[in-house]
Amino acid sequence: MTRWGWVGLLVISPFLLVRSDNYQTVKEEKSYADPPTGDQVTNGVVTPLDQEMRNFYIRNADGAIEVLLQKNVQIGLQSRVQKGGFEARKVEFGMGEKKFVYKLPKDLYIKRTFKDAQAVRNWEERGRRPILDGKLYLEPIADHLPSSDEPWISGKFIRENGRFMDVQIGDAIYQVGTQGHDGQHRIMGLLGQKDIQPFVQQAFVHGKMKGDVFYASEVCLRMLEDSRSQDDPKLGRYLFIGDSISGNYDRALRTALKGKLNIYHPPTNCGPVRKGVENIVQWLGAYDQPGLGWDVISFNFGQWDSANTKSRYQEDLEKVIAELKKTKAKLIFVTTTPIPGGYPDPGEIGPDEKATGRVQKTMERFINPWALEVMSRHPEIEICDQHTLISREKFYASWLAKAGFRKKGEINPFGDLHIGGLLGEPVGRQLARKVLDVLGRENETLAPHGLTQKELDPQRQRSATQNLDMEDFLDLLSNDKRLRSHSL
Repeated sequence: MTRWGWVGLLVISPFLLVRSDNYQTVKEEKSYADPPTGDQVTNGVVTPLDQEMRNFYIRNADGAIEVLLQKNVQIGLQSRVQKGGFEARKVEFGMGEKKFVYKLPKDLYIKRTFKDAQAVRNWEERGRRPILDGKLYLEPIADHLPSSDEPWISGKFIRENGRFMDVQIGDAIYQVGTQGHDGQHRIMGLLGQKDIQPFVQQAFVHGKMKGDVFYASEVCLRMLEDSRSQDDPKLGRYLFIGDSISGNYDRALRTALKGKLNIYHPPTNCGPVRKGVENIVQWLGAYDQPGLGWDVISFNFGQWDSANTKSRYQEDLEKVIAELKKTKAKLIFVTTTPIPGGYPDPGEIGPDEKATGRVQKTMERFINPWALEVMSRHPEIEICDQHTLISREKFYASWLAKAGFRKKGEINPFGDLHIGGLLGEPVGRQLARKVLDVLGRENETLAPHGLTQKELDPQRQRSATQNLDMEDFLDLLSNDKRLRSHSL
């Protein structure tokens, strides 16, 4: 990763730029329905190239990629949009304490490009069913149905229709989705070159790579948190990386560390370790800029890797760790939580050396041992053992025995592999305890759990926590010795 410094203009060592044949993040653009279109895409944190931001670098796992804006480049916003927002002609969202509000014009247009003539024929043979990967544009686009020579569909936005948009082309209505990366909409033409800001935006760039320069025809900007305006400068900075399980314990973790650290999570489900390799630089942000460094980082990859191979999982984990170490932060690896008994019985490892998938004991037999083998090569990385806490504490016994896969049309009252509600409280506080400990703050108590009497009422518990021993549960949340006892 490149280290940046200012001396008038930005100076970058040419040795830090990667040759085009070594780029890993520049890929052919794919869609849900079609093969690659021939265009290329990449993304990264925006960093400066010239003072007027006519052109810029993006920083990602490849180091630095120079982006050259073509003459008629479209600059757009990539963001989630509240239901009804397009019909109300307004996009608004929060990023930390900062609020963004964009008004949209009365007339909006949607365009979606097919790979080739065969892709068009496939769509027509399927009865012109709804299709994803469109983009919404502010500038007028003529009505157009795809043909062999002109393989795109475009028309006027009429209304939202679930995950799709109703698009009027002539007298007919078609459905096109406008969501892309992380389920966010692409609204092209909403922003301009003057809106490109270094260090606080992630750019998704579409175009062509030529030599060591990416020639951009479209750029979508996603806002990142600029903590310099919202952090408490007296507190350290903590980043926790994880999939939806980390979302389950998010509240408990933040509550336990309230007033003790500025806390962040990447703006996405961090998914498998391969996603970490491709995005870790973006998630870490401009940590080498004043006020944007990290004091401690915790990370986990596991549930999404339940069918990974040992060699691929460990190699990718090493790549993520290499980037994490560059931040100089204290590091904590979080073991992957168990798969409960309502999932299928465990199988044996396959001939391709893959783990057994989302079945019982996959984390215990494969993913966690593989991860801990990597961590043994990095003794400075601390371990927060959420797997052991859940496996041993009687509070989790009902969930661990009976939660499981929900068949179509059925609901398991004990839940699935997620640890929602009160189930997320102990692991969140366990991790909070570990965070303070690695920072040398062992004698500092966690903030109160903040749970209300209503939340703790045994009569209001779901099946997984219905036999809650209230006294024992509250002790688990507040007993530092007990929380520490499950950490390796």
